[in-house]
Amino acid sequence: MTAQAISLSAEERREIATWYAANRPSLPPAVRVLFDLQLGFLEAEGNPKRPLDAMVRQLRLAMGIVPSSKRRKSGSPLSSLPPQGKRVWASDRERLEELAQRSLHLSQWHEGLEQTHTRKAQRLQERIARMADRMTKDEAAQPDEESEDIALEDIVLTEQQRAESRRRAEQFVEHLQAGNGPEPALLSVNETLMPGGAVLADEQHEYLEAEVPAQLTGATVIKTTSELRKRYEFALTVTELELEVEKKILEDKAGQRYVVTASTSDFGPPRYSVTWTGLGTLAVLVGQFALPFNRLATLLSTPAKRFSAGSLGRLLHYVAKRFLPVYLELWAQLANADVLAGDDTTCRVLEVAAHCRKQRSRDARRPEDPAPWAGYRTPKAAEESLCRCEQLERTRVRRREDGDRSAIRTKEESASLGVLIGRHLPFESPRRDGAGPKKAMNTTVVSGRSVAADPRSLIVFYRSHLGSCGNLFEALLRQRDPKRRDVLLQGDLNPSNFVTAPDLLARFESRLVGCASHARRPFAIHEDDDPVNCQYMLHLFKGLALHEQRLDAHGRNRENVLAVRQNESRRTWASIKKLAQTMTERWSKSTELGLASRYIINHFAELTAYLDDPRLEPSNNLRERMLRTEKLIESSSLFRKSLEGRFVLDVVRTVLQTAVAAGVPVHEYLVSVLRADPEQVARRPADFTPGTWAAAHLRSEASAGAAD
Repeated sequence: MTAQAISLSAEERREIATWYAANRPSLPPAVRVLFDLQLGFLEAEGNPKRPLDAMVRQLRLAMGIVPSSKRRKSGSPLSSLPPQGKRVWASDRERLEELAQRSLHLSQWHEGLEQTHTRKAQRLQERIARMADRMTKDEAAQPDEESEDIALEDIVLTEQQRAESRRRAEQFVEHLQAGNGPEPALLSVNETLMPGGAVLADEQHEYLEAEVPAQLTGATVIKTTSELRKRYEFALTVTELELEVEKKILEDKAGQRYVVTASTSDFGPPRYSVTWTGLGTLAVLVGQFALPFNRLATLLSTPAKRFSAGSLGRLLHYVAKRFLPVYLELWAQLANADVLAGDDTTCRVLEVAAHCRKQRSRDARRPEDPAPWAGYRTPKAAEESLCRCEQLERTRVRRREDGDRSAIRTKEESASLGVLIGRHLPFESPRRDGAGPKKAMNTTVVSGRSVAADPRSLIVFYRSHLGSCGNLFEALLRQRDPKRRDVLLQGDLNPSNFVTAPDLLARFESRLVGCASHARRPFAIHEDDDPVNCQYMLHLFKGLALHEQRLDAHGRNRENVLAVRQNESRRTWASIKKLAQTMTERWSKSTELGLASRYIINHFAELTAYLDDPRLEPSNNLRERMLRTEKLIESSSLFRKSLEGRFVLDVVRTVLQTAVAAGVPVHEYLVSVLRADPEQVARRPADFTPGTWAAAHLRSEASAGAAD
C-alpha cells in the first residue's frame, strides 16, 4: 500500500522552521544539511511552489539535465519595445525632430531603468552578504527583513538620479546627430530573404459599371464618379509551351545533305523540357525558401506533365553547374575582403552517414573502403580526378564505331561539382592535434565586402565540408593577396574558428572580433536561475542594441558612430563587465551562468573591438540568420541524400544571397545569366556576379532613359 503525501499548511511549515532554528546546533550534521535544503520551502509564505521550483532547477543543474524550455532561442534584445508605425512627414525638419524626440525618450527610459536595476542588484548583494555573515557565525537562520522578491516598481529614483538620466539621454541625442548625414559606406545589409522579385508580377485594370437597381429605373443620373480599389490575386501556374520547330534539309553542290533546325535557346536549355524562367523559379523555391523536391514535384505536376523529385534535382544541378564560375569568382573576391565574418552549423548527408556507419562496423582485417569524397578531399586529389575524367571521356569516344571526336566532352562537363569545387577549396580538413582528418560535417557561411566602401558588394558564401569556420577562414587567407596583410575575423570566438596555421599568422595580421549576441544569449536562456542579475544583464545588452538601432534610424556616419560607441556603448560595456565579475563570485565554472560571465571577462577585448571601428558590427547575427535555412531543411526534408546535392545547394544559395545583398531583382538576374553564353560566363565570370550585373543593369536603364 502506497502512503499518500501529506500537504503542510503555512502555519505547520512555520512551526517546523521555528523548531529547526531552535534545535539546529544540537542536530547531527546530516540532518542539518537536509533541513537547510528544505528551509526555503518551510519559510515560504503563501504558495510554496516557487521555492520548490528553484530547488528542482538546482537539482537539474547539478545532474546536467536541461529541460526543453532552456533550449529555446533567446530572442531579440529589442523585442519588448513597441514598434513604430510608418508615417509621412511634412518636411525633413519634422522627421529629424521626431527622430530626436524618440531617441531622447528611449534613452531616458533605458537610463532610468538601468539605475533601478543597479539598486536592485545592490540590495541582492547586501542580502547575500548578510546571509554569508550569519552562516560564518553559525547562527540560527532568521527570516530576512526584506521580502524574497525585490520589485523594480518599489525602487524609486531620487530627483538627482532622474536628472542624471535626462542629462545622459540628451548627450546621447547629441552624439546621434553628429556628422553630416548618412554615409553609404556604413549602411548595414540585413536582408536574408528576398524583399521582392521572387514572383512574376502583373497588373490589370478593370472598369466596373454600376448597375441601377430596378426600383430606381428611370431616375436621372446627376453625376458619375469612380474610385480605385485594389485586389490581389496569386496563383501558381504551369504553362505548357508548344514550340513548332522548323527543320530544313539542305544539299550542297557535292551532294552532301544537311539538316538545319531552328534554335530553342531563347526559351530554355537544350535537351531540357523547361524554360529559363522555370529554372530561375526552381532555384528560388529550393535554394531560398527550402521547399523539398518531393513536395515541389507534387505541387508542379499536372495531368499532362508529371514531375519527380529526381527530375527537379537534375534541373537544379544544371543551374548550379551554370553558376559554378560565378561561385568560384565570388570565392576569389571574398578572399581579399577587409572584414570576414563567419559561422557554421552541423548538416546531415545520407551518403556521409552511411559511409561512417559502414566503417565503424567493418572487419579490421578488410581494407578500408574509399570515402565518397576521396576524389576531392584535397585540391591535389581533385586535379587528379579531373585528369582521370578527361582520359575516360577520350577512351569512351575512341570506342565509338564512327570515331566522331566532336562528341568529346570537356573534363569540366563530365566532372562532378565536388571535384570542380575541390580544385579551389579543400573539402576535408585535418584535426589540429594531428590525429587524422575531421569527421564532423558542417555548412559554413562567410561574408565580406569585395569593395570596402560599398555595402551592396557584400558576398555571402556557403560551403559544406568536413571542418569548421576556422578552416574556411584559413582557406580564404591562402587565396588572399599577400599585400593585404590586415584582416578582421568575426565569429563566436570558439577555438575551432580561430586561424592557427603558423604560415598564415606570419603572413597576415588578423584581429578577432566577438559577437555580442553570443555573449548575451546564456543570460536569456538561464534567466530563471538568477532573475535579478540576468534581468540586469539583459537590460544592459538591450541598451547596446538600442544604440545601434538609433544609429540606423538617424543614419550612420563615421562621426556619430564613434561618438555613440565611444561614450554610451563603452560605458554600458563597463557596466556589463562589472556585473559579470559580480556573477562569477556567485556562479562557478561548472554552471552555464558562470561560464557566460567568465566568457565576457576573458574575451572583453574581442567583444568591444567594434567600438573603435565604424565598419564593424557588434554581433554576428547576419551570418546566423543566413544559416536558418539549414534548420528549415532539417525540419522539412531532414537531410540531403548525396554530397553532390549539398554542393548544389551551396552554389545556388551563395548566388541568391549575394544577389539579395546587392539589391538586384533576383529572378531577373538568374534568368539573365542562364540565357548568357556558358563559354562567355566561364571566361569572364567577374562580369556576371550580382554586383557587376547590377551596375551594368543600371547603366543600361540610364541609357534607355536618356534616349527617351
